[in-house]
Amino acid sequence: MLPIKDNNPTHITPYVTIALIAVNVVVFLITLALPDGGDAQVKFALGAIPAVIFQVKEIAAQDAILPSSVDFLSVITSQFLHAGWWHLIGNMLYLWVFGNNIEDAMGHVRFLIFYLLCGACAALINAGVEPDSIVPTIGASGAVSGVLGAYLLLYPRAKVLVFAFYMLLPLPAFLVLGLWIVMQVVNLGGGGESNIAWWAHVGGFAVGMVLVLLFKYRHVKLFGRGDLNQTAHPGLAAVAAVESEPDPEPDRPGPWGPEIKGPWLQSQPRPKEPRKRRSTIPQAGNRDKD
Repeated sequence: MLPIKDNNPTHITPYVTIALIAVNVVVFLITLALPDGGDAQVKFALGAIPAVIFQVKEIAAQDAILPSSVDFLSVITSQFLHAGWWHLIGNMLYLWVFGNNIEDAMGHVRFLIFYLLCGACAALINAGVEPDSIVPTIGASGAVSGVLGAYLLLYPRAKVLVFAFYMLLPLPAFLVLGLWIVMQVVNLGGGGESNIAWWAHVGGFAVGMVLVLLFKYRHVKLFGRGDLNQTAHPGLAAVAAVESEPDPEPDRPGPWGPEIKGPWLQSQPRPKEPRKRRSTIPQAGNRDKD
């Protein structure tokens, strides 16, 4: 299933989400423009290599970009490197669909820290499985998986439009993301050789579900359907409710003009027309005048 969009509105413009997508795209284009072999060297030097992270081995000086004293920063730099167009597009599509709502629930700065922490923890979990490996792990999948875990906890009942079975289907988020994480776990235990870091996906997802409880605003509720009321600050929500109340209808003027009210005025009854008296003298109206 490929997510297209969700029906979950936000209160803010997701500047951090947009900036993260832009940085990932720019870095990818820069690596493509490097001379032959340059992109491979960058991915090796800035990728998360388990043996380097745990100081089992060091990168040769001629191949290194980061100083050996800060090799651990590769758990951050690796998040902005991708192996190809589809690797990049897939990660950025998931970040675009789900990231804006997590940023709305946390705020810009908190979301950026949350995102980087999820990616770093995912890289460490993946490296811990094979600490002697010299194969670099690259990609934003671990960080994006953390975003998905947070989304599942916050908005499981939101509707997500996905492309599946050659058609567009609106499905609840808990079904879309639940199937996604089940597929990652199945692939994790499937055995065989793979160049996909399944442990980073599963680890990032679990870390995101934990960290969202610490990073979200206190007033943001869990297990919602995805609407503005779920993430609205209580004070702002009260103000919005008052402002949304309709104004009382003005007094409509009567047929003789607007009515004047006040404690110093008394309503005056409309004067009645005098009743016409009828003559009791027979044929009084037919008398000749003198």
